[in-house]
Amino acid sequence: MDTGAADIAATAPDAGTNTDNAANGGGNSHAALLQRAFEKALVAVATQVISDTQSDMDDAMSELDDG
Repeated sequence: MDTGAADIAATAPDAGTNTDNAANGGGNSHAALLQRAFEKALVAVATQVISDTQSDMDDAMSELDDG
């Protein structure tokens, strides 16, 4: 490393800081709980869509192999 270059990773003011505090409602605020619930629901839907799509692709590939 060049001794004249700044070490950005070591001097970043926000590195590793926790932004959850009383001023913004923290991690257990109503908004935070709603956001986590929405994210879980979104992941569940996305997982189902991906699973269905993979199943359809497997069926299509099987038909090509048989055909």
